[in-house]
Amino acid sequence: MIRDFLPTDLKVLAKYYDIARIISASPTAPHQPLISCQSPGTSPHHAIFSRCGTAESFCENCMCLEAVRCRQILVRIEAVEGKFFLITAIPLEISGQLQTLELITCVEDKALEHALTAPKETNSLTYHFVNNLYHLVFRDALTTMYNRRYIDKQLPLEIARVRQNNRPFSLIMTDIDYFKQVNDRYGHAVGDEVLKFFALKLHEHVRHKQENWVARYGGEEFLLALSDCSEAQAYHITETLRKTIEQTSIPTSAGELCITASFGVYMFTGQETDFHQLVDQVDKRLYQAKQAGRNCTVAARPT
Repeated sequence: MIRDFLPTDLKVLAKYYDIARIISASPTAPHQPLISCQSPGTSPHHAIFSRCGTAESFCENCMCLEAVRCRQILVRIEAVEGKFFLITAIPLEISGQLQTLELITCVEDKALEHALTAPKETNSLTYHFVNNLYHLVFRDALTTMYNRRYIDKQLPLEIARVRQNNRPFSLIMTDIDYFKQVNDRYGHAVGDEVLKFFALKLHEHVRHKQENWVARYGGEEFLLALSDCSEAQAYHITETLRKTIEQTSIPTSAGELCITASFGVYMFTGQETDFHQLVDQVDKRLYQAKQAGRNCTVAARPT
């Protein structure tokens, strides 16, 4: 959730997107929000996306409304009148009111790409603002780790890099054991505290190398990517991490809690044709760790 968004920010973004506007949603009637465009764009594509109306005519499938409802950044590509558009809906809080920043750009246009790759000294405010929005799209709102969208984007790049430099690359998939019991006993707010602590511990154990990263795969499941790391090395890193998790008390609003986690380890072999196969392999090892009694690590090959 972005707070203290300024009109000047919108003017900056309008230079790099076909449409950059604020959409406000106010409950004028039950289940019938009013959508009003506070800053209509003037691009040639604006007429295509002038879907703002009144309480009597609104889009049931509006991304802006959904972004506000779920408090998450939503991104999709939409085909309209023979063109493809990248649409991003970002929830905002302006003067205490929930609104949405809607950014639309034709994917054939290189303006956004230029904004993200332009030298910082050219326009530091623009560079940093657009770059921050880019990173927000790929971050999990709760844990601040990368999200599933980042995994889908980054793993193909990692595979291409490994094929090029012929260096080892390993993945770790982990899942908190019996996490549902935490939510059931203490509530989801405490569960969120546990997830944030767990994610931080994962990050602490891989951040020694800039190319390494951690992403929330879904729920209480996380994926760790380790560059220049063999499966044997990844296994030992994982075991150290597993023991740390087991031996650490987590401070929460319900008191100190203890958890354990299960881990699967897999190294890219070169035989995998796409990143889905790579994820499937490491996920299979995690499943085996769960079947083996949890709180253990399973690797694809003997270490």
